[in-house]
Amino acid sequence: MAFPFDPFRIGPHQISNGLVMAPLHEITDQPFRKFIREIGGPGLVVSEMISSEALIRHARKAEQMMATTGEHPFAMQLNGGNPQSLAEGARLCEAAGADMVDLNMGCPASNVTKGGAGSALLRDLRLAESCVSAMVKAVNVPVTVKMRAGWDASQKERGEFLDFLKMFDAVGVKSLAIHPRTRAQGYDGHADWAIIARAVEAGTSYPIIGNGDVVEPVDAFRMKEETGCAAVMIGRGALYNPFIFRQILEPELAVTATMRIDATLRFFGILLELLEPREALHKIKKIGGWFTKGIPGGNHFRQNLHACNDAQVLIDILEDLRAQQAA
Repeated sequence: MAFPFDPFRIGPHQISNGLVMAPLHEITDQPFRKFIREIGGPGLVVSEMISSEALIRHARKAEQMMATTGEHPFAMQLNGGNPQSLAEGARLCEAAGADMVDLNMGCPASNVTKGGAGSALLRDLRLAESCVSAMVKAVNVPVTVKMRAGWDASQKERGEFLDFLKMFDAVGVKSLAIHPRTRAQGYDGHADWAIIARAVEAGTSYPIIGNGDVVEPVDAFRMKEETGCAAVMIGRGALYNPFIFRQILEPELAVTATMRIDATLRFFGILLELLEPREALHKIKKIGGWFTKGIPGGNHFRQNLHACNDAQVLIDILEDLRAQQAA
């Protein structure tokens, strides 16, 4: 099979390969992005979703979400339903060092959609157009979009997402990532890759990035083959296996239990470098369990993980788990 993950462009930016780390709420913060870059693989990383309304109010948490370790290329993702707020938020992201600014039109969470943001924008083409257009006019960096196949099954079946693709082309969007579930599906059911293929067939001037149900390296190859997308965006698959990007690029790479434990230790080290100890412990409890699924002795580790409130004790537990693999 010819290697399909060649470099691609988003506006002026050459992305080194066709693999993208998806924005994940409360996951893809500065420490996680540094970690996934160190392990290697993704050509592009995206921040967790930042509220444009919170950002323009200079809320501390929102501003912290823009923190970077100098990674490039790097996209910051905004959510919101007010064109003026999104435009100002985009300017703040650009000033903070974003190489591109992404509009979230896919989040299905009710606390986001009830304010007219996330996938709620799929219910109003004209409002979505105003939001994207305002962002494009506000910044010099590329504006990109991440969307779903529709609000519900009926909207998906009518193919209304194609109207959004045409609108994005008209206003100057430089890339689109499409997750082919509807808002009504949430994360249940099947990601209909035929929607990605239809988006590619629409012949937009910007690249189409496919997203959804890529949990093993072979899934990424299959998505490329079945849809023709320019790149594959991986989210939850990178939580199960943070080496997934490298395994796609290096098919012969065998990931051992020891490698996964070492990765967990390194991730915790990055957390302790960049966050307060209490926050670092909270984060490793949230994510460390994913990294150790399937490892012999991993279940016992995860039980200790959630009970542990001392960083050094947790490091010792992980080192003991690593020693068990060699025993």
